[in-house]
Amino acid sequence: MTTDQLPGYEIRQILGEVVSSMARTRNPYREGVKNLRGGAYDPMAPDNLTRWRTDSVARLGEEAQRLGANAVIGMRFDSRDCGEMWMEICAYGTAVIVAPKMPDVMPPDQPMIAAETAHDPEIASAPGGIAEPASAPNLSSAAETPTGT
Repeated sequence: MTTDQLPGYEIRQILGEVVSSMARTRNPYREGVKNLRGGAYDPMAPDNLTRWRTDSVARLGEEAQRLGANAVIGMRFDSRDCGEMWMEICAYGTAVIVAPKMPDVMPPDQPMIAAETAHDPEIASAPGGIAEPASAPNLSSAAETPTGT
């Protein structure tokens, strides 16, 4: 992904940068003929570039998996000519481990309980203003703890 975030997922661990760099040679015979034609457009160039980028992304994914990642974020491409016959295609990004986000769902009665207990003198006088409301079960006794049987 070229984005830094994956909607619906949270980043659990950043494993580091991954890079896939590939050098590709241009066809020397075609280049020579092109120069004879005065540098005319090569109709195969777009197909070659697309294929080379796809190959570079596939290798980037393999490198990320080797590190234990299940996603790559912030992916970018770079390319440059290396002399007259070679071209470098580079894909890079950050390998991460992601997991689906758990929805932040508050039970419907939770805001009401919080509002009812906000001015409770027992809670207000508790250290740090933290105390259990009177409706909370007493879990200090094993006999009162539900066993599920």
